[in-house]
Amino acid sequence: MESIEVTTLLRLALVPAAVWVSSLAARRWGHAVSGYLGGLPMIGGPITLYLALDYGPEFAARSATFTLAAIVGQAAHLLAFSHAGRHARWPVALVSGWAAFAAAAVTVAAIAPGPLAAAMLAAAGLAAAWRWLPRGRGGAAPPAIPRAELQLRLAAALVLAAAILWSARAFGPVVSGVLLSVPVTGSIMPPFTLALYGADALARLVRGFVAGLTGFAAFFLVLAVALPGLGVAAAFACAVPAALAAVFAFVRMAAPRRPA
Repeated sequence: MESIEVTTLLRLALVPAAVWVSSLAARRWGHAVSGYLGGLPMIGGPITLYLALDYGPEFAARSATFTLAAIVGQAAHLLAFSHAGRHARWPVALVSGWAAFAAAAVTVAAIAPGPLAAAMLAAAGLAAAWRWLPRGRGGAAPPAIPRAELQLRLAAALVLAAAILWSARAFGPVVSGVLLSVPVTGSIMPPFTLALYGADALARLVRGFVAGLTGFAAFFLVLAVALPGLGVAAAFACAVPAALAAVFAFVRMAAPRRPA
């Protein structure tokens, strides 16, 4: 019993540790990189691994499918938050973002898509976000990331990890999959960025999130397809480089072309 409790605590500790590392990188390289890292599966990846180890590859694959589909909710959250943030303070923007995510997540859970349909939903959501998100003007210094923001990031990651690990046993892969797509960093980083740095910095951050979410989508698509047939180790070995490659390719394609 004691060893099980220690294992659970170690699992929970690894999730905020990943968020802490990404936050330090964001301090060094700026708002856009902060968004890249915030969009990547820094939280969802480790938790899905735990689900696969505890409940089997089939359970984790089903959960990954719903996580993939619910990316459309993350895109809706970013769009609603960003446009509300142009005209209102961060509490109004955050409520708008959460309402948009909730509407999309409920719809996803109701239609119960397969991996292909989930991927199409995710791609449509990210394409819409990239098309209609505001654009930042000018350059910006790297974010300071106040201690209060960092503490909130770590606490939120820990609470979400505990909630998902508990809900997986109580409610199954649908609820755990949707919870894995809850915009935790997307609900902490944008409010601080808007309040401290303004709407232009927010625009750079959320566009970075879209780039990071392409990696998030690639990661969970690979898991949804590969886990049942390849097993846990091989599926995750394929999913991690797929996520990094997706972000790299998206950033290269989205970068403005320099005149010859």
